[in-house]
Order: sequence, then structure tokens, then C-alpha cells
Amino acid sequence: MMATTDLVDKYCHISRATRQKIFMHLQDDRTQKSIARDNNVSPSTVCRYLDNYDELFRRNYNYLPEHLAMDEVRGVGGVLHFICINGAGDHEIQQILPDRLKKSILAYFNQFHIKVRQRVKTVTLDLNSYYQDIVSTVFPNAKIIVDRFHIVAMMTRAFNQSRVQLMKRYPKQTKEYRLLKFAWKLYLKHEYDLDAKRLFYDRHLRQQLTQQERVQLGLELDETLANTYTIMQGIMTCLKSHNQADLVNYLTHNDPLSSPMAATLTTFKQNSAIILNASKFKYSNGPIEGINRMIKQIQRTAFGFRNYHHLVSRIKLQQMRTKPSK
Repeated sequence: MMATTDLVDKYCHISRATRQKIFMHLQDDRTQKSIARDNNVSPSTVCRYLDNYDELFRRNYNYLPEHLAMDEVRGVGGVLHFICINGAGDHEIQQILPDRLKKSILAYFNQFHIKVRQRVKTVTLDLNSYYQDIVSTVFPNAKIIVDRFHIVAMMTRAFNQSRVQLMKRYPKQTKEYRLLKFAWKLYLKHEYDLDAKRLFYDRHLRQQLTQQERVQLGLELDETLANTYTIMQGIMTCLKSHNQADLVNYLTHNDPLSSPMAATLTTFKQNSAIILNASKFKYSNGPIEGINRMIKQIQRTAFGFRNYHHLVSRIKLQQMRTKPSK
């Protein structure tokens, strides 16, 4: 015979309250060593409990969200892991795979019945054709949406390259060089966000002018740069206002453009269907980028992980803290 109590489990010397406290601390942005110190247990005990918490995240192969978002995140040992979340609603993590190989992703989604996969309506991703092939294979009814952030990032990168190429044609002491060199952030702002009334003193030009006037002076130096700026601003506006008709007009623009922007538009034309979906639907990869930022913070606090399952458990436990209903 042996004494029993509700405070601890049988054959265990760590109380249930302590185990629950460890579970709650694992949801915070803390190291496992500090959690062990606060609860008077060893770090290996915290790791052992972390292994047990993997059972909390049972995989349901009878359900998939109607709207998915896909991306990759750098994890254990610098390896890129595939991550998939619910693209709408609470943005719950659907799965994190140990790698992003095509066969691994296909093997995971093929575990779902075809009727479950047919219910997926949209999948949001970047312009990586690698993922586009996967979506076309496993989700027959899903529409592919390119994340608007990646479209804008490609255009701003192309415009910056065009601006720098033109800037290097002028000597560094000239006014033209200073017009293109400094205040470069104003060129990348939305055109309607530029201040047209309030004057500011530009110390590089040694004069007072508005933000719109500052940008206009730089664009007057070259017609090709001005056309490139017009295309960039037009597409950005269409994406924000979900205007498909005007977006088609900008994609078929025939005015002379800089070579970086022309190459970018060629890429957009080759993927015109999914580019137009970006202006039609409201979904984006913003939530998954936020989750990626959270994952980087978890790894930074823990000084890295050597165990993939520990990393995934910490990610899902921390998301449980941010989403109490789950």
C-alpha cells in the first residue's frame, strides 16, 4: 500500500500545479533554462514536458481551411521549413514541416481526402513557381493569389535600380545627382500620400519646397524614369483599390520604361492571372509574415533550437497564448 494525493501523480514527485505553471510559462517569450529555474526543476525536465505537449496538437486530416497562406521560415540549423496557416479568420497555424521539399509538401497534403482538398477556395503565396505547381496539383478548385506586398516590393526594387542607374550618369557635385541621391524614400511613397501644401527646407537643394515638388523635380530629369514612376504608382493604387480594369491597362503599358521595370512587368504578364487575383481578393500573406516574425523572436530568445519538435511546440504554445479561444 502507498499514500496517494491529488497534488501529484502516482510515482511522480513534481506537483500538478508546478507542471501547469511550466505549461503556462512555455507560452511566454522566455528561455527554457529560466523557466526551469523559476519552477525549481531541471532544464531537461522542461524539455521532457515539452515533448509531451506535442500531443495537444493532433492533426485533423478531415478538415482544411477554405483560405490558405503558404510561405517558408528559417528554423533548426538554418533549414527552411514550410509553413501553412489559415489565411482568414484567426490565422491558426495549419502545419510546419521539417523542410520545404516538394515531395514532403505533396506527401502532407495528399493525406487529406480529395473532397477535403476540393473545398479550398484560395491559396496566397509569393511569386515562387515552385509553390504554384504544388497548389495546382493538390487543390484543383483553389485560386492562386500573389501577395500584394511581394508585387509592390518587386516594383520598388526595380524603380530604385532605375533611379541609381540614372543618378550615376551625373557627377556627384551636380544638382541632378543630389535630386536623385537624397530623399529617395519620397519616390517610394504612395503618390497621394505626398504632402502638397506644407513646405520644408531641403538642405541638399538649399531651397524650400513641398514633397510633391521634390519628387517632381527628380522625375523631370528623365522621361523614362517618369514613366517608370507612373507605372509603379498606378499598379500600387490598383492593388490597394482592387481595380482590375486599370491594372490590366498598366500591365499592357507601351511607354518606354527602364530595363529593370520592363523585366518586372514581363514577369507580371507571364503570371497575369494570379496577379489579377491579388487585386480581386482581400487575402494576403501579411498574417503569415507576422507569424514568421514571432518564430524568429522565439529562436532569438532561446539562442536557437537543435530539436525541430521543441521549436514547433514552442511556436504553437505561444500562439495559444495570443489566441485564448483556441
